[in-house]
Amino acid sequence: MTTVRARAFAKLNLGLRILRRRSDGFHELRSVLQTISLADTLTLTFRPGRGVRLEAVRASPGVCWPELADGQNLAVRAALLAREEFGLRGQIGVAIHKRIPLGAGLGGGSADAAAVLRVAAARARRPPPAAALCRLAAALGSDVPALLLGGTVLALGRGEECYRLPDLPAWYCLLAAPAGVAVATAEAYARWDRLHAGRSAGLTAEENSVSIDCLLGSLRRTYAVGSVRRAYVGGSRKRAAPASRPRRDRGPAQAEPRVRAGIENDFHEAVFPLSPDFLSIRRALGRAGAVWVSLSGSGAAQYGLFTSRAAAEAARAVLPASAHAWTARFVGPRDEF
Repeated sequence: MTTVRARAFAKLNLGLRILRRRSDGFHELRSVLQTISLADTLTLTFRPGRGVRLEAVRASPGVCWPELADGQNLAVRAALLAREEFGLRGQIGVAIHKRIPLGAGLGGGSADAAAVLRVAAARARRPPPAAALCRLAAALGSDVPALLLGGTVLALGRGEECYRLPDLPAWYCLLAAPAGVAVATAEAYARWDRLHAGRSAGLTAEENSVSIDCLLGSLRRTYAVGSVRRAYVGGSRKRAAPASRPRRDRGPAQAEPRVRAGIENDFHEAVFPLSPDFLSIRRALGRAGAVWVSLSGSGAAQYGLFTSRAAAEAARAVLPASAHAWTARFVGPRDEF
């Protein structure tokens, strides 16, 4: 019997554009995903026997996680798929300690599936090629391929076409979600579809190029707060504006959170009407000095980016009392999974 522990890192969406609904029922997306230190812990036990067994799911305080049938749990589905595809013998036991909240747009289930695939691939007699592993990931869910890569990842198509990007600066983030609000991704897409019922189903070459260039151009430029260094990583100044600009008319430089072309999250208009707390949290993160404020995925979590852990922790004080909050930092593919 062998036991392996793995961390399943959550993700943020640093910009998410929904371009259209495709003929296969999925939506054409442009997004950059970033893994963060908030993580579930998976314990996989390889022993004599057959099949896959979900042994335990334990949730941290403040993290609600419903009891799911084994077939609905993405970690179990990933283990079943990997066992068959990689020719693994014996039984795989799966235990999960959940720290990533459900319905927050942080990719908790997808992160678990990606972690299982990484461990299972390492156990295979013949390690599968990267393309085959990504194919399995895409079969499990749209976010799984990007979380399999980790770090900063450009996601195209429905999310299954992924490209690793250079690491972004080591930002810290404060995540906050309205208490009692969980957003189902399918519901968020349905609301977006109703708001854009007359939108063309086509995607021109110009739309495709601009959507990628604008998103990447914005992300490659970061402006720090106060005396902290300003980092510039490239990108076209003509095609995309910075995520924030210092206010020059109010004394010392401060960061004014701004949503500019290329970095906004298109779920904003579909999700914010669900609760007045979304706007309250957004404003609170801005007042706390976040350099960048946005919604992750389809919500319900929003995040503010800060240049230090202390600043991110201090921002908790201005959040609505009912909001759930978590502090994390960016992690790259070299961090231990």
